[in-house]
Amino acid sequence: MFKFLNPKYRHITARHNIPLAQAASGAKTVPVTSVVIPCVGEDYIEEGTLSAVFAERFAPQLEEIVIVSDQPASAFTGLPGKARVVTLNVPERDDSYRFKQIYRSRLIKIQAPLYARTEGALIIDSDLNLLQMPELEVEENTLYSSFRQGKMIAKLANAPEGKAPAYYQGTIRPTLEDHVNSAFLAATHSTWHRLCPLWLALFRDTWELMDDSQPPTDQLPLAALLDLLDFKTVNLGDWVNWPVSKRIGGTPSVIPKEVIGAHGGFPLSEWQKYLVSPDSELLFKGQDYTRKVRYLTDAEKQTASE
Repeated sequence: MFKFLNPKYRHITARHNIPLAQAASGAKTVPVTSVVIPCVGEDYIEEGTLSAVFAERFAPQLEEIVIVSDQPASAFTGLPGKARVVTLNVPERDDSYRFKQIYRSRLIKIQAPLYARTEGALIIDSDLNLLQMPELEVEENTLYSSFRQGKMIAKLANAPEGKAPAYYQGTIRPTLEDHVNSAFLAATHSTWHRLCPLWLALFRDTWELMDDSQPPTDQLPLAALLDLLDFKTVNLGDWVNWPVSKRIGGTPSVIPKEVIGAHGGFPLSEWQKYLVSPDSELLFKGQDYTRKVRYLTDAEKQTASE
């Protein structure tokens, strides 16, 4: 009730969800020149390749496009010239775990920024297409993203006694009404190298302790880690992570010119029309589609493919 009197609460909230226009501190900045695309599972190769094609076409200032995957480089055909593939091997969960592919995808995503070679790197989900270059200069110890509504701490609400990791008690960011959305994250090279190893450790500890009643999310441990590292978080606004199916799904529409990163949008064949002309009317599936196809258990995914 009196959280605003707590110095820790005031300190963290002052460094959380900062509008981009108010974010510059005068410290040294570097431009974003790498884009990193985690792409896990054979069934996501097509969308990861498409994301790379969009990045080269519409973000020409990028120096490199890095696909980080569990698939071999030979599986990716039609990649643009700036793209390269890094293949990682990550541990599997036991056979009884219901979300093995999602768990594996998060392990790779969390490590993916470490494979960027330039000083400023942006990581995007494989179903996010860049429609223009993010004109972004990044500072150390700062994470640049979009924000979504929802308390991350709610992921622990129904955890059995002793199954919710103790380090979430007393954290601030997981309890706030808004949270960093990890589909579009930018930071400096050294910031990523501080963040990713700890993010990986918290993710593994959280979801090896919790049961598999829900898909494992990388955003819950990220929220707690931002407290621990005392990073600033800057809100780039909705245009960098614009939810296509939610905004225009089910209705033939032209993508607004303001969109920087278009998240989702199925079927992928509609995006081919955009590559021909950004003024094309596109018809994407509605907003319930993504959750149905992206957060299936392994058994549900197997049934759906049969």
